[in-house]
Amino acid sequence: KTNLIDEDTKITLKLLNSTWLQLRDESNNIILSRLMEKDEEYTYDMNLNYSITSGNAGNILVIINRDVRGKIGKYGEIIDSIILDNNFYN
Repeated sequence: KTNLIDEDTKITLKLLNSTWLQLRDESNNIILSRLMEKDEEYTYDMNLNYSITSGNAGNILVIINRDVRGKIGKYGEIIDSIILDNNFYN
C-alpha cells in the first residue's frame, strides 16, 4: 500500500493528566466530550478525521500505530478543532 492515509491507521490519545477532551466527526457530531482521567486512552481510526478540542494540549500524548509522536500541544495550551494526520510530530 502506498497511500499515507491507510484505513488501518489508528490514532491513540493518551492522557498524561486529567484533561477535558472533545472529539467531533466530520459532520460536527460530538463523539466524545468529557473529563478524561490520567493514563486513560482513546483510540480511533485516522480516516475518521475527528477534530480534537481540549483545555490542555500538553496533557495529551499522540500515538499513531504505537509510534509515539509527542504531545498535541504545549502545557496549558487550549486547542480547538485540530485534526491529526500521519504527518503529526511534535
